[in-house]
Amino acid sequence: MRERIAPQMVTTGIAELDALTGGLPRGALSEITGPASSGRTGVMIATLAAATRRHEACALVDAADTFDPASAQSAGVDLQRLLWIRCNEREPLASSDFAPNSRPQRKSLRRLEQVLKVTDLLLQSGGFGMVVLDMGDIPAESARRVPLTSWFRFRRAIEPTATVLLLVDQEACAKTCASLVLQLERESMCVQNATAEKPANIAGWRVISNSDPAVPANNPVSHAAFLHGMQLQAEVLRSWTRKPVQSARSTFAFTASNVIG
Repeated sequence: MRERIAPQMVTTGIAELDALTGGLPRGALSEITGPASSGRTGVMIATLAAATRRHEACALVDAADTFDPASAQSAGVDLQRLLWIRCNEREPLASSDFAPNSRPQRKSLRRLEQVLKVTDLLLQSGGFGMVVLDMGDIPAESARRVPLTSWFRFRRAIEPTATVLLLVDQEACAKTCASLVLQLERESMCVQNATAEKPANIAGWRVISNSDPAVPANNPVSHAAFLHGMQLQAEVLRSWTRKPVQSARSTFAFTASNVIG
């Protein structure tokens, strides 16, 4: 029986996640999942910042064209080492696009086709220390349509390389092709009414747990609140070393400077 060789691991840029997972494996596909406001984009930015600090060339396949370069740069990403591919479909509308519930689905599927084609080209070209597929804003039902053969092809393309392939989505969809699956969930967030004077310390902020409404009663709209930070929980659903009987968990925090979504 062949002994499985442990892959080289690189930091996620977040100490608590490194302690939980051991880092991200090179030559393998890792997956970060979670709903909106679960911290998945913040973790993605942290991993890109760590990779560019290692002077590695990185590529970001932005499926929904939501990446904010200014926020990423302030969080430590060296944009000179990042290739940003914006998958923004611009095909003319067809008459069928106006059928009920059809246009959003068609649009998501067209973007997924772009994502898969571009990612294939990037992985075949080589030379990247990290390739990230940000599908966090692609509907989960559309992401589930990606055939398993696509993820298998991507995994085979990077196995003999030092590339970290990172997939960010709402629900795990790479299945057994992923060597690491990390699920994120928001436990609480710390906000303050935007109309009030900003306090000098954390004592003046209001903590909202998952059981509370996302928007405080005295805030008529969600953007009328300052965000200080979020408390997040990470759970390992799959690991290259084992499938845990009881999933390992860890809790960590993001401040407003590195919470993006």
